[in-house]
Amino acid sequence: MSSGHELSGIGAVEPPGVPLAVPIAFESEQPDPDAPPIPGPDPGPFPPSGPPELPPIPVKPCNLGFKDGCYAVTFKPKGAVRPLVGTLRVDRGAPDAGPDGVIVSGDLYTGAPPWVVQPAAGPAPGQGGSVAASLSRGGLPFELLPVRRIPIHPRQRYHSYLSGTRLSVPAFSVGNRPCQLTIDVDQFDYTQPAAGSHEGSFPASPSRSLRFVLHRSSPGFPHPVFGGPSFQGRVFQGTVDRGSITLTWVSSYLRRAVLEIDVLTGAVGPAPVPHPSGTGSEYFDTVFAGARWELTVEEDQVDVPVPGGVDPNICWSSADLHNLMSTVRKASTNLDTEWRTHLIVVPAAMGCSRGVMYDQIDVPREGSASFSNDGYPASHSSNFGTAEDEMQRDVPRAYLRSASHEVTHAFNQIHQESETSADNSIMTTTPSVADVLGGPATGAPGVFPDQINLGFNTTVRNHLAHMPDPVIRPGGWPFASWFPSGAPQAGDRELFDASELSLEVTVDNARAAFGAPVTVTWTLTNTSDAELVVPNDVRLEGLFATMTVTDDRGSERPVRPFVIECEAVRLAPLAAGGQLTASYRLFWSTAGFALDRPGRHLVSAAVTWSTAGVPVGVTGQVELWVDHPTNDAENRDAALAMNPEVGKWVALGGGAYHLTEAVDRLTALAGGGADLAGGGAGLEARAADAGPPSRVADAFAGLLPDRGAGTADSPAKRARRAPAKKTTARKTAKKTGR
Repeated sequence: MSSGHELSGIGAVEPPGVPLAVPIAFESEQPDPDAPPIPGPDPGPFPPSGPPELPPIPVKPCNLGFKDGCYAVTFKPKGAVRPLVGTLRVDRGAPDAGPDGVIVSGDLYTGAPPWVVQPAAGPAPGQGGSVAASLSRGGLPFELLPVRRIPIHPRQRYHSYLSGTRLSVPAFSVGNRPCQLTIDVDQFDYTQPAAGSHEGSFPASPSRSLRFVLHRSSPGFPHPVFGGPSFQGRVFQGTVDRGSITLTWVSSYLRRAVLEIDVLTGAVGPAPVPHPSGTGSEYFDTVFAGARWELTVEEDQVDVPVPGGVDPNICWSSADLHNLMSTVRKASTNLDTEWRTHLIVVPAAMGCSRGVMYDQIDVPREGSASFSNDGYPASHSSNFGTAEDEMQRDVPRAYLRSASHEVTHAFNQIHQESETSADNSIMTTTPSVADVLGGPATGAPGVFPDQINLGFNTTVRNHLAHMPDPVIRPGGWPFASWFPSGAPQAGDRELFDASELSLEVTVDNARAAFGAPVTVTWTLTNTSDAELVVPNDVRLEGLFATMTVTDDRGSERPVRPFVIECEAVRLAPLAAGGQLTASYRLFWSTAGFALDRPGRHLVSAAVTWSTAGVPVGVTGQVELWVDHPTNDAENRDAALAMNPEVGKWVALGGGAYHLTEAVDRLTALAGGGADLAGGGAGLEARAADAGPPSRVADAFAGLLPDRGAGTADSPAKRARRAPAKKTTARKTAKKTGR
């Protein structure tokens, strides 16, 4: 399915950190009338009457009906107790696949052993058991019907990724040759994440190459409710039979997910907008249909109460917004049975940000936010046209584009200014879209916002359709973990010479205590005598800057931003001698603790982007030393601080009183590092008797909980109370198919 907005001139980009299927030739075998005769035994001399008339070689149509879409897969390896189950995606609609090309990809999970009875879709308990009765019973909810849907499997059972290398579907069969389709795939076995991590790994080269040889096993045509057709066959590795396989077509879409939208009192959520063709409308579901996703939009809550003590009409703190998202999202969400992401809409104010994405609520990429009362200040672009200085709620097309951008971040997609180049597509930032439409490339000022393309370019479209499940699905890999971080190699990017552009990196403490945060600062300077076009925002949160830390064993760890706030970033001129500066408190990220052991560490920062489609960048680094604890107080305080909840507190800039364990630990740290055993009031009492603060506690200055946290109505006390039940003023559900 096409979004109606096809972009030309943009090729697919293969991500460097994960395997990704690419277009292959689709072979539809036809009988060749000019082919030489099939060899056979020598008939010997012919009689005087001439050679006998031979019967024609039979040619019959195959009609395999191997159509596009998602197939449910069951692979039963020989000798294995558990089957492998999952999906195979057949995609002839990829924009860069060509008229006879196709992309085939798939994901396999370890299934349940055969003696475990799987729950079956069907009638509700107490209802009639036949399909006929199910279909005939009036008022039966659609979801109770035995509908074949794109299957969702538990994350911890992920097994391997499949990248198609050849597809052959015969149109005819000659002689006794069977009507069989063959699919060649490279299989990449997956290593599950270590405890406490969400990012596993794939090998750089295929674990093995397999061939699926299949025949049609079900007659008829695909049914819109029950799916079909089905294929059965064998799996070969070379000439060795590895087991049986079944493919069953389940959907014309390739993936499915749910978008939950909640709207705070005083805010206005994005709404459908007219399609440029004049027919129909565009919304989140049609945007993702362009990547062949079945996105169900659930407008779950409106008039969500404003949290106590929060002014919703100013720029929100990261901590307050994180707390709100933690309390209003659907509590029963199970990311092992559905792909669900959450969008919260709040008012905010002009100049805050059009939207943000959090890399972690409880697990990676669960939620994002849009700000309805922010918008399009002239300082962000001179090409906003009629949208200039207007709020998002009053510019519906631009608002939907911006919100779709944040939602797509939650599905682990990055800016096109970094991956390819700025264009008129969803994953280019808003100011860059305005500049592309109204800049020198088109000479058409004012076409923003009316001609905004609510679609993905080829690169993002193919990433969404074919990246491995763990990379894409909410609760899988942390944001942008598939994209290189830290210092790029010269072979990966064109690097600036120091006489052109420099990046100086410094730390506030070159000799830090173990367990203490360290502030890293970097300054980008145009050292040339001419203006250079560079990113206008070099914060980690803006996504053009990256950072890694390498310890004395050579182990490298990326440092990822916890809050993705990038809606104002773009490429802009930097005058000769001009500078851009940013800093980050180096402590914890979704990749873990950056300084997790004493010793020498090398902190590398990079600012990278693409210009005219060519990856470029500049790098810098600084050394720091992490001391072993020098006394009991530093040992004790390091044990308090090195906790993921404290890490989130630091990443949110403090004030996150809903992180109650962090509040307890930091309250103890402020009191001299009391032992946490017993917790609660006992912890506070022991804190009063604890010894003097250590260097670890000193490093948390400005980050500690308010001294009034123990009062009756302090933020900490409010956060420890049971969260209020979700207040639903109105519930609606918008299904795909608009």
